[in-house]
Amino acid sequence: MKLHYEMGITRAEFLRLLPAAVGHAPFRFEGDEIRGDGVPSWRIRLREMPQRRIALLALPVLDVELLVEAPSGTETKAFVDRFLLGFQRAGG
Repeated sequence: MKLHYEMGITRAEFLRLLPAAVGHAPFRFEGDEIRGDGVPSWRIRLREMPQRRIALLALPVLDVELLVEAPSGTETKAFVDRFLLGFQRAGG
């Protein structure tokens, strides 16, 4: 399953949050990719995009491509749900 997201986060913030978002599964860097070798196997490509500007406010934009290969759709969904939850922010 290939998914694409635009996140309002810096690359450094993404990498800081990634271990929890993948359930502390082992991963490695290969060039511009981050790969997880467990089950499911996954691959992430990051690309920093131009900032979004609203008046004087500048917001980071990170293009994230996530590819997940799992034996079942249930495992894929569980991984993606955990991944997204790891980057979820609360405000108030």
